[in-house]
Amino acid sequence: MSVRFRLLGELEAHVGGRPVEIRRPRQRGLLSALLTDVNKVVPADVLAERIWGEQLPVNPRNALYSYVSRLRTALGEATVTQRSGGYLLAADAEAVDLHVFLRLLGEAAATGDDREKARLLDRALALWAGEPFAGLDTPWFANLRGALENRRLGAQLDLADLRLRGDRAGELIPELAALAEAHPLDERLRGQLMLALARAGRPGDALREFDRVRRLLAEELGTDPGSALRQVHERILHGDPGRDPAAARPVPQQLPAAPASFVGRAELLAALDHAGAAAGPVAISGPGGIGKTSLALHWAAGKLAEFPDGQLYVNLRGFDPAAESLPVSVAVRGFLHALGVDGAAVPAEPDAQLALYRSLLAGKRVLVVLDNAADTGQVAPLLPGSPACRVLVTSRHRLGGLVATHGARPISLDVLSAGEARELLGRHLGEDRLTAEAATVDELVRLCAGLPLALGIVAARAVTSPELPLRLLAEELRDHAARLDGLDTGEAGLSLRTVFSWSLRHLTPGASALFGLLAPAPGPDIGLPAAAALAGVPSGEARKVLRALENAHLVTRTASGRYRMHDLVRLYASEEAERTLPESARQDALRRVTDFYLQTSWHADHVLEPLAQPIRIAPPRAGVEPQRFAGHADALRWFTEEHACLTAASELAAERGRHTEVWQQVWLLNEFRARQGLLFEREAGARLALAAAERLGDVPAQLIAHRIFASARIFAGHPEAALETLPAALALAERSGDRLQEAHLRYVLAGAWEYHSADYQAERDQCERILGLIEPADDPRLYVKTLDMIGFCHFQWDDRPGARKWLSRAATVAGEHHDIAGEAHALGNLGFVALRDGEWATAINLLERCVGVLRGIGNIRRGAFFLVALGDCYRAAGRPDDARRALHQALDFYRSSPEDSHTKEVETALLALDGCSVPGVLP
Repeated sequence: MSVRFRLLGELEAHVGGRPVEIRRPRQRGLLSALLTDVNKVVPADVLAERIWGEQLPVNPRNALYSYVSRLRTALGEATVTQRSGGYLLAADAEAVDLHVFLRLLGEAAATGDDREKARLLDRALALWAGEPFAGLDTPWFANLRGALENRRLGAQLDLADLRLRGDRAGELIPELAALAEAHPLDERLRGQLMLALARAGRPGDALREFDRVRRLLAEELGTDPGSALRQVHERILHGDPGRDPAAARPVPQQLPAAPASFVGRAELLAALDHAGAAAGPVAISGPGGIGKTSLALHWAAGKLAEFPDGQLYVNLRGFDPAAESLPVSVAVRGFLHALGVDGAAVPAEPDAQLALYRSLLAGKRVLVVLDNAADTGQVAPLLPGSPACRVLVTSRHRLGGLVATHGARPISLDVLSAGEARELLGRHLGEDRLTAEAATVDELVRLCAGLPLALGIVAARAVTSPELPLRLLAEELRDHAARLDGLDTGEAGLSLRTVFSWSLRHLTPGASALFGLLAPAPGPDIGLPAAAALAGVPSGEARKVLRALENAHLVTRTASGRYRMHDLVRLYASEEAERTLPESARQDALRRVTDFYLQTSWHADHVLEPLAQPIRIAPPRAGVEPQRFAGHADALRWFTEEHACLTAASELAAERGRHTEVWQQVWLLNEFRARQGLLFEREAGARLALAAAERLGDVPAQLIAHRIFASARIFAGHPEAALETLPAALALAERSGDRLQEAHLRYVLAGAWEYHSADYQAERDQCERILGLIEPADDPRLYVKTLDMIGFCHFQWDDRPGARKWLSRAATVAGEHHDIAGEAHALGNLGFVALRDGEWATAINLLERCVGVLRGIGNIRRGAFFLVALGDCYRAAGRPDDARRALHQALDFYRSSPEDSHTKEVETALLALDGCSVPGVLP
């Protein structure tokens, strides 16, 4: 079915030859937003921003889905399709007037034949029937509308230039006069009107037009006409309104050659394409060696036809190790010479030079590449005044000032993917060599960590030494201490150390110090409060320093607000720390940050387990300010975000022999790990804690470590290991007279009997002994769990009255002591009893309450267990959709968890429910 769309005027859509009426503004916005990127996937969040701007609905994705459904109905189901993360409108680009317009402009720019160029421009301009995107007022549509109108004006002026060369210039006067009224400050347009008037025998009107624009420029902008307009004025004064000598000016072609080995970056190249739809520069930022200049030049090489008036390039040397940044005055003089201005004609005053530069670019379509900028101050004066020009800026700084004051679109580079890195090596070395040493190539890719400069250095060394096997290069880079030595070609600028050092030159002493301290900090990244503890400064000061490091691209701030270093940058930072910071300063920083993790873990664990008796830890060290938490969700979020760092901190403490810190950190992580089903981490931590406690000779610590270890082994599917180790731990507890620890160990032993051989009598016996050791006030959580376990034993014996009695007692005691987790668990087990009795409504009510509480406190492991029962209840009650939802939620957890023994059970339940294959499961 044929479709045609109009965007250059009132929105129109024709499907199968008939018009389709689309009345709602948001619906029109959706169609227009998809058509501007026809045949491309537009991410859902990008679409929402285009359609609603800052006035997003409460649930943009749902609203978007609703609008897409209506649009499909109007246009035909196959036209708009949902793809991963977004939507795509499939149509022939030639059926969309906007894309035909842009194609015709590109063809006109590429041809050298004036007659053909005029024909193409005429066709392009004939497509316009009014204001594009009328009634759509979000910032994105406003910017796009402005950019398109600038392209239209540029085409009109190009066409006027061509027609002024003929002998019927007077026919252009009405059109040029109307355009001049609409664009009164456009000097190129005014010059064309003056020439048309003069060539039509009206030189007096032409001179009066010059006086009019001169006064207007002075009143509105406080400037004089530019040199090009003044030259037109001079020629008319001297009676020579002939062909404009500006047409003979050279077209600058200053771009360096695009890198032949460029790979990947498809999303970034697309982002550069999209950025061209709006006015303002594009700021490409990233760390040294990431490929900023390569991206800019590669993109520009494919867009030369869009800039028929030339390309300007300058290296601003913002991070040059051997010279100062290039002065703006030097850069602009170079541009003026490239634009054909004779040296003697260059004004002496810097402001006059910049004004002449902007005048020469007025109305022109020129690409300006400002490479390696130091800061916004170096870039801003070199921005053309003409919206028809495009500007690409590259810098190691983020240039936030350029974004804020000049509307720059920021594009930030990250490392190459493994596939792209391998492709880059292949461009240099050839596929034969890569195939012959495939395993080594994979290792080289990993050691270079996706950094294009590092990969290029490795490739250069391999190419210049073809007799050198790649495995020897890999061995050199494998040595952590010597890796940066291996990433050095011996030439200036082709050493990672040198490149990274250029960024350090611009840092304050405080930023340089934190840069070095971040390298040995435990974990893959760091949060602001931990960084403040590492530096021993308040959070506000740490934030300023981290922002400086981020702006220099020496650290990256993640979407969650954490700070991360590239592997090779971290290696360089470690070297810098050893070179510039005393050993004592580095060790003090590590003690502060690990103490921060310990202190904050204590507060977070107390929020998760408020009824548990907290362990005693030393007061915070000087310079450490622990975090506090408002509730379960807050504490869980912190544990989740910091888990990798907390694990690394306990391992670091073990390496340094800080045994008390080891077992305490492991214990404070235990409840979180248990709730999240992190069994391997829980077991590994318990081994560290047990070794540390034994070295200390600390009996309570040993008993706690035995509890964690035995419990982790049980849930990892090895209850026999718990049965082997627990008797010795119990004997130690009895000898020490620690009744509470003994009770805890017996609870773990009871669970071991259940998981080992389903020996519920042995399990019940241990529970009875626990009740003889403690009272509810001693440890409410343990007491409730014990009652709950006894009730579960009765359930397994099919003694449902007995199960109800014990489980109800557990729920009551839990309620009396505000143990929400224990109460939820008891209610869930009562739901099992009701399910077995066929009391579907009661079972659903109990299990829904249970699952809601457990998920609310982050106990997703136990929540998944009860979700399976809830799914059974829904199915039995004739609610298949609810059953499917509950079972899929449980399956998501079990598929991602080491404790996956329930996976097959849930898959089987879904198969029985659906009568077909489960997604991702072979029947």
